[in-house]
Amino acid sequence: MVFPMKENLETNKEKASYWTKKGNEHFLLGEYRQALFSYDRALELDSENSKIWDNRGVVLAKLNLHQQAIESFEIALEFEPDNAQAWSNMGISLAANRKFEEALNCFDRAIEINPDYDEAWNNKGTALFTMGRYEEALAHFQETLIINPDNPRALAGKGSALRFLERYEEAAEVLKKFIAIAPPELLYLQEEAWAMLLEIQLALKREKESN
Repeated sequence: MVFPMKENLETNKEKASYWTKKGNEHFLLGEYRQALFSYDRALELDSENSKIWDNRGVVLAKLNLHQQAIESFEIALEFEPDNAQAWSNMGISLAANRKFEEALNCFDRAIEINPDYDEAWNNKGTALFTMGRYEEALAHFQETLIINPDNPRALAGKGSALRFLERYEEAAEVLKKFIAIAPPELLYLQEEAWAMLLEIQLALKREKESN
């Protein structure tokens, strides 16, 4: 076997880094097919890089290719079993495929590795909410907000959970905070929050009239 010289290894790493950066740029622009191409090129040069496999999985998830995304996350975790981000991202794709218990296990693994990983707490809360387990979901959204008080997705999730638990006044307060700080990419959640606020106002009005 002929081993590559150190210079070639460094060159491959540098080229992989270039393609990874290109992939990141395409991803931020929402150009997911181009991002996938770039990450695949990077992996041709640095095939054992857990982070690139994780990035590739996220892109596949954005393209709604969740089974392929899961396979990419699994490879990422083969190379780096303690990659909390890959565990959490795999949980998202498993939940998208309605494999909720497997998803919850992934989120738990991510939290075990990094207890302060607010996105893993939030993602588990979202999965529990989708399963209709609102009290548990609320607890996870609250834990997320202890770690990161301005996590907009957690605020939206907490407000929604409170609404389904019919804790309307608390829900309204949280949803208003979410609307105030939500970034532009969460416009669709802002619209849902406004709709929920209208429903809550009607519910509170009915409560007053019945008393």
